[in-house]
Amino acid sequence: MRSAGVRPLSRCGRERPQTPTGRCGRLALSAFVTTLALLTALTGCASQGAAPELLNVVDLAPREVDVGDRIEVLGTNLPAGKAKEASVVFKGELRRPGRPVLQNQTIEVDRAVVSTDKISMIFSEGLQARFCGRGDDAIHTTFHGDVLVTMAPSAGGGMSVNGSVRGVTIDFRTPSTRRAVTEAREKEGARVLEFLGVAPSPDSPASGGVAVAAVRPQSPAAKAELRPGDVITSFGGVRVYTAGDLAPGGDRQPTIGVRRGTAVLTPKVSLEGLQAGSSAGLLGAGLVLGIAAAILMLFMAPTAGIITWVERRVAARMQSRIGPNRAGPQGFLIWLADGVKSLLKEDIIPTEADKPLFRLAPYLVFAGVSATFVVMPFGQYLIAADLDIGVLFVIAVTSLVTIGLMTGGWASNNKWSLIGGIRSAAQIISYEIPGAIAVVTLVMMTGSLRLQDIILAQGGTGSAIWDTGGWPWYWYVFRNPITFGLFFLYFTTALAEGNRGPFDLPEAESELVAGYSTEYSGMRYLFFFFAEWANVFVMSGIASALFLGGWQIPGVSPSQQEAHFGLQILGTLLFLAKSWVLIFIVIWVKWTLPRVRIDQMMNLCWKWFVPLSFAAFLLTAGWMVLGVGATVQLVISLVTFATWGYLMLHFTRRVQLNLREARLQKLHLNPFL
Repeated sequence: MRSAGVRPLSRCGRERPQTPTGRCGRLALSAFVTTLALLTALTGCASQGAAPELLNVVDLAPREVDVGDRIEVLGTNLPAGKAKEASVVFKGELRRPGRPVLQNQTIEVDRAVVSTDKISMIFSEGLQARFCGRGDDAIHTTFHGDVLVTMAPSAGGGMSVNGSVRGVTIDFRTPSTRRAVTEAREKEGARVLEFLGVAPSPDSPASGGVAVAAVRPQSPAAKAELRPGDVITSFGGVRVYTAGDLAPGGDRQPTIGVRRGTAVLTPKVSLEGLQAGSSAGLLGAGLVLGIAAAILMLFMAPTAGIITWVERRVAARMQSRIGPNRAGPQGFLIWLADGVKSLLKEDIIPTEADKPLFRLAPYLVFAGVSATFVVMPFGQYLIAADLDIGVLFVIAVTSLVTIGLMTGGWASNNKWSLIGGIRSAAQIISYEIPGAIAVVTLVMMTGSLRLQDIILAQGGTGSAIWDTGGWPWYWYVFRNPITFGLFFLYFTTALAEGNRGPFDLPEAESELVAGYSTEYSGMRYLFFFFAEWANVFVMSGIASALFLGGWQIPGVSPSQQEAHFGLQILGTLLFLAKSWVLIFIVIWVKWTLPRVRIDQMMNLCWKWFVPLSFAAFLLTAGWMVLGVGATVQLVISLVTFATWGYLMLHFTRRVQLNLREARLQKLHLNPFL
């Protein structure tokens, strides 16, 4: 017998040598056992339902989602040919403003569509209810967690495979705009379901569609053999995500897609007897037109009218003119009477003019100015559309003014009219370039194109009252000497845009003296002047947002202002007050300083303003590269603010000195007197 642990000896008593062949055999045996163990483990996992992570998914987009948006899990080389659908599971926590954090939440979306580079699904109302809550309790929700994708085995057999994107953060937003349109579509869909005899389930499927809770006997749905538990997935060839997608088309016997378990049925239903309802699209267009008319009549028209009245009053006091300016304080509503007169006047088009272009030109000019009100930040939430490219939108829509001027010149069929239109376009461009560069400089400093972000960057974030909110030393106008100069450069170009023609054009002066725009033209031609007056407010409002802190209240943080409705109203009034102060300065300067001819103004812009704006841009870029500390920045802002205060005090004293030396017995410094 061999004792344990003793190697066998050869016949000569020596230890038996180990051959290479023996070692290789043992290594091969070990590798075989290891491979067999791994295969057994994988087989065991597969038998238990765990799928290996073989899908190459890398990201999820977008990270901010509204109802109706498409969510995409991005990947590479996905097996789209073998599995057309996948299951997507969101695992993590849900955070909602003012609500406890919901931990360990699992939300599954089945039947996601698979392609070679992405797995996509629609953020339906049913899915929104799972993330954001139901009905009036729905609230903006931020999801933090993992997104898991699983593909079932193909029909030929095999195992499920999955992939995951870890550490995902997504914002799911509830509908805030077009809610009225969405509700109108839902009402129309509910009316169709009522006619079909279908009682929808209150729980919408996560993958979209309308779940059937009950079917009325002898109804069109019953004749089409719909049953409780079915899910309506399409209607008339249109995929159904919500009940609002059930709006009938022209077909009186549309095909309805029904999912019953794993089967998909396509019966036809009869819509004979269903009365035609109001179109949701037409309703949406009507709402948009109604809102536009309300803005036009309740804000833009009074604003332009008040600016007209103030300008006439200032012109009358400073140049002692006669005409509509002498109507006295009770003449405040003269602008309203002029508007009514223009509406009732005959619209005369010159015989030789290009009639379509002649009609179109003033509307293009007016649209270019009025469209800027869409992104005007009157308050923290008082904004028609908080676009991510709000500044770029303002610059883009104002180009319609240039197109309108050139179109109007071409439409008159005068041999010099097109040249005059090009001259006007070149004049406007010479004003726009310095102003645009000033805006781009602030965008570079803020790092955002949103007007709301630029306003929020002009406030303190400390705990003390003097370090919170929109104090003047946080405004961009006082941020450093460069932005101080950029403000006056921007404001000068805004003043230049409001400058009318020179004194050698009789129409320019007769408009104020004899009411040229109301006596010798109709309402359409008045749109040119209406756009000019509205443009004064637009430029002043944008200046208030970009340089003067916008709606931020000194000593009040944005969160405090958001929580109190009265503070939001106060912020709106503060924004309007800043804008109107700038408007009065524009009118005052226009009628105080000598009028500058168009060629002189263009020469000034091209030779001085444009080079200075580029120099300011480069200096600001260098300032940002060098960087300054928070304390140094605050000291620079305070010094700039103190310098401005000294200049204003010196200017006020000089005006008082000139008034005393003039020894006038009757002074009118208030245009409202």
